[in-house]
Formats: sequence, C-alpha cells, structure tokens
Amino acid sequence: MTENSPSGYDGPAASRAQVALVRAAQDGDQRALDTMVADYLPLIYNIVGRALDAPADTDDVVQEIMLQMIRDVRTLRDPEAFRSWLVAIAMRQVRRHWRTRRGAPATAGLEGLEETALLADPGADFVDLTITVLSLSGQRQETAEATRWLDTDDRQLLSLWWMEVAGRLTRAELATAMELPMPHAAVRVQRMKARLEIARAVVRAVGAVPRCPDLDADLRGWDGRPAGLWRKRIAKHVRTCPACEGLPLDMVPAERLLADLALVAVPPVLPALMAWGAAGGGAGPAGSDPSTVAFQGPSGAGRAAIRAARRSGGVPAGKAAVLASAAALALVATTVAYVLGVFGQDERDGRTPSAAAASAPAAAGARPTATPSAAKTTASSTARPGAKASPKSAAPKAAPAHTAAVTNTKLPVRAAFYYPWYPENFAGGGSQYTPSAGKYDVDRAATVERQIKDMQYGGLQAGISSWWGEGKREDERLPLLMSKGAELGFSWTVYYEHEAYTDPSATEIRKSLEYLRKYSGKKTWLHVDGKPVIFVYGGGDDGCDMADRWTRANRTEGYYVVLKVFGGYQDCASQPEGWHQYASGVDVQKGYSAIVSPGFWKNTDKKPTVARDLDRFRAEATTVATSGEPFQLVVTYNEWGEGTAVESSTDWPSSSGHGAYLDILHEVFARHPR
Repeated sequence: MTENSPSGYDGPAASRAQVALVRAAQDGDQRALDTMVADYLPLIYNIVGRALDAPADTDDVVQEIMLQMIRDVRTLRDPEAFRSWLVAIAMRQVRRHWRTRRGAPATAGLEGLEETALLADPGADFVDLTITVLSLSGQRQETAEATRWLDTDDRQLLSLWWMEVAGRLTRAELATAMELPMPHAAVRVQRMKARLEIARAVVRAVGAVPRCPDLDADLRGWDGRPAGLWRKRIAKHVRTCPACEGLPLDMVPAERLLADLALVAVPPVLPALMAWGAAGGGAGPAGSDPSTVAFQGPSGAGRAAIRAARRSGGVPAGKAAVLASAAALALVATTVAYVLGVFGQDERDGRTPSAAAASAPAAAGARPTATPSAAKTTASSTARPGAKASPKSAAPKAAPAHTAAVTNTKLPVRAAFYYPWYPENFAGGGSQYTPSAGKYDVDRAATVERQIKDMQYGGLQAGISSWWGEGKREDERLPLLMSKGAELGFSWTVYYEHEAYTDPSATEIRKSLEYLRKYSGKKTWLHVDGKPVIFVYGGGDDGCDMADRWTRANRTEGYYVVLKVFGGYQDCASQPEGWHQYASGVDVQKGYSAIVSPGFWKNTDKKPTVARDLDRFRAEATTVATSGEPFQLVVTYNEWGEGTAVESSTDWPSSSGHGAYLDILHEVFARHPR
C-alpha cells in the first residue's frame, strides 16, 4: 500500500492528498467526488461484505453508504477525519440494516427482489468470494471460513479489524467506527480474536479427514450450517477429546495470516445500483428509513441499467457471473453529477441537474471499462516424474469471470533471472563486459521500463528477481518492478537466495512466504494454476531435507515452489511443484524445466569459464524452445558480475538496440511459440 492510496496507508502524502480531495469535493468539484467514490468503494465493500451474512443485501447497503457519503460530505467539518467519518457511516448502516432485518415481516420486499436475485450467486457468500478471489488456501482459508461461526457483533468488529491488520485502517479509526473509546476497543478486539481462534479450531475439526468418530456422533442432527450452539458443542469436544485437542497447536496468529491481503474486487454491478439510487431509486417512500432500501429493489431506469449490465455479457441468471456493460460502469460519473446538483453545481455553471448529469461521463473522462474474463488454468502436457499431486483440498476454487484476482500464465512459462543490484555492483571492476546502457540505475523507472521491454522483445513473459529478504535492497526495489510490470503486462516473481548459504527452518521460510504476500497477491506476480510462483536457489550440499523444509513451510501458504535441483532430487519423499537448474550452458530437467545461458566469465577471472558463441547460443535456445518443458529459463538477463547477461552490451550490440542475444531469443521463440 503506497502513501498515495487514500483508502490504505495514511502516510503524510496520503493525508495531504485526502484533505485536498475532500475540500475540493465540498466545493462541488465533480472530479474530486468521482475520485472519492472510486477510491473508497473497495474499502467499504470489503467492510460491509464481511460484517453481513446476507450477501444478497451487501451491494444495496454499500450503495446507500456511498450515496450518503456523496450527499453529506459537504457537512464534514474536519476533512482530515474523512476516512473515520466514512467508516463510521458504514458501521451505522450495517447495524441499522440488522435492526431492520430483525423487525421486517418474513415476506418484506420479496417483490422488489426479482431483479436483484438475478445478480448474485445464490450458493455463495462473502467468505466464498474472499477465498476464491484472493486464492486463499491452508490456514488463510480456514480463518476466512471461521468468520461464518462468529456472532453478529464479532463479525462486524472483525470486518474492521481485518482492514486494520491489512494496513487499511488504524486502531483509532476502528474505535471511532465502533463508537468506543480506545481502551474499550482494544478489549473488544482481544475478545473477538479469542473467539475467532475457537472458530478456527471448529473449522479444522469439522473439516478433518478422517473426522473424529466421536465428533461425528456429537454432530448427529447438524444441518451443516454454522450456528452458535453447534460452535459451542464442537469447541467443547475439541477441548476434551484426546484425539482432537492438538488440532489448534500449529495455528499461525490470524493477524499474520491476514496482513497485506488484497481487497476483494467490487462487483461491476454496483455502479449500476449506485446510479439507480442517485436517480431516486434509493430514496424510498417519503419518511422511510434509508436502510430499508435494501428490501425495495430497483425499478424503472435502475432496472433497465441492471438488465443492460446483465445482457452485456450474454450471461444467464443464477450461478453465472453478471458482467457490467460499459454504459453501466460509466454511470458512476452520472451518480456524482446528479448529486452535485444538490450542492448547487447547476447554479454555478448555469446548467440544470439533468444537464450536468448528461455531460458527466465526458467531463470526468469516463471511458468503457473491459471486464476481465476468467483466467484459464493450463497444466503442462508433460508428465512430471516423481512429483506428487497437491492435495485437492488446497486447490482454490475457480474465480468468477468478473472477480479473478490473479492472472495465470499458461505453461510453458519463458522467464529470465534478473538482478536488481545496480548501479552498486558496477563499482570496482564489476564486470568483464560493458552494458550498452552504461552503469545504469535500477531505481530509475525508465531503466526498469527499458529492461522489461527488452525481455518482452526476447519472448519472455516474466522476470525472476534476486531476493535476499525483507528490507534488503532487492526487496526495496521490488515495488518498482511490480508497478512497471503492471503497466507493461509483464510478470515478476523472486529468486529466494538464502537457501544456498544457510538452511532456513520451515518457520523462517514460512515467515518469508507470508511477508511476500504483499507482492504475490497481486496480478503482476507470476501465477501458475492459481498459485504464486517462487524460485529457490540452492547450495551444492543440499538434499531432500531442503525439499522437506519447503514442503512444511508451504503447507499453509499455497505457493508454486520451484526448487533448484540436486543429486537424487527425484527420489525425495517431499516434492515441490517444480524443479530447475541454474548453470552456464544448456540443461533440461525432464518434466520440469530447461535453461539456456550465453556463457560464464566472472569479473575476477582472467579468462571465461564458458566462452560466448552466438551460433551455439542459437542452437541451445532452440533446444529450450522445443523442449516442451513447463519452465523455459534464461540464465541470466543481467548478472554482469558472472558474465551471464543477455542484456545488450557494447561487446554484442545489434541494430535492434536490444543486443545480439536478445535478437536470437526474439527469433527463436517467435519461430517456436509456446
């Protein structure tokens, strides 16, 4: 989360930007209001979604909160308190919604649900959505499922605490939203966390394979739905049963599991609902409670907008996802323009509210937004000898078409090892060769952009960046690689280096994997089969213990681990998803990977260990391109110290500007597409 993200970390730059944005909105600036809607809609959607157990009502409650924000922002006296103010509105609406539900007749609002019933998956809830969209597995999935077992008050508090541990709310904002003093809020959070841990144990006990026979006997008559009475019965069994009491022992603290997780994407139908509400659909009868909007359903123009959203993808009702049309998405700007009429914008510029609304999409720069289709998972057609299949229970569900959180790269993946060590490593005879770009600086966005375009020209889909741990220079340079990759459609993963020089424990490895979630949960990170990929370097004395430690560490993390090979790796009991070699030449590990390297001439050596030869490199690149292996790797893009770089040098220039070796990769990979 960057300082410039107003719905996330509230650093000094974000605070100044937020204040300026709020003040502009209070002065009737249409663009400012439009920006606020776009920035804060995901945060509010995630808070409300987790606080409610009524997924069909979530969109309507979020709609009312955002419309209230637009209506009332002008009354906010302290712009610096905007986020606290908005989250407090959200929680009041959630609580009002619950009071209304408890007091409503059993059949209230059924007629108005005709349209909205077609928008939701009747078999899903926000927990399912969270697990699917964020590709949660292991203990993260258990934690998400455990939230179903919490009581209403705890679920509402957890919706805020989840945002706090994810870095999107502060404790002060949580306390304000709950209308509690800070000490009282801290006590409430601790009690909620204790009940969440009990619920996690319940989920683990119920989902155990095989399940404890005594627990099966205790569960006779249970309909499979989470409920307070059954939670207490199952928790008591876990505490007193010798076979089950150890189930919670290896649980990672929930705050570590939830930290840095991405937000669940807002469904594209919400803009249509907001436009309907702004057009008067959310007002309800005169004098009615605004929270009853959720039970009334859209009508007139609102129904037309939602029908248009449904028709845009030709998607049938029921389980299928609803794709929003460009027109429905553009209605967010229309929403803002309409409400600006309340602020008197029409009086200042001489237009009527309807005229302002009609011109809003053009004024705000609105343009059609394509809805991503579901990423297809393509498995390698090549069998992997010795590899064990991942447990079925750990595989994430297929994401709905409009909520896919990751982008899968189809196999084979073509990638290069990359080193973010420059300009520091150019000092003192850093290489036998001279880069065409000189002693460049990878902290410069222009350098990273050029390098990504280089690799794309060479037919590569991803870079594997050296990584030495949290807070190291490689880690600090990863955000720029990721942001430029997102701009250019290029994926990144990391090369975990510590394994070559130490034997980190499973606990240490797990901590690193958890930390890397701040990056690996993003679309730009390389994903295969819905899992974030990580490559691991290794030492000459590594053996099956290395595979064992990584298997134990990854049990709760769900990464696609690609270890460096060692003698006898095929016979290890623990098998990761992939294996690779790292060497100065051509190498094929059947069923796993193939590599090509231009040569090896270390900066301290008087002569090359493996001399460069363009004809040999072309032949070996062809071997890799035609191998059919799941990972086809280049060693390396820019390891200048060992002389394995294919990045352009004054020693192998070319008319393309990319250098002779990337020219060869461009030619060979184009001739032998994936």
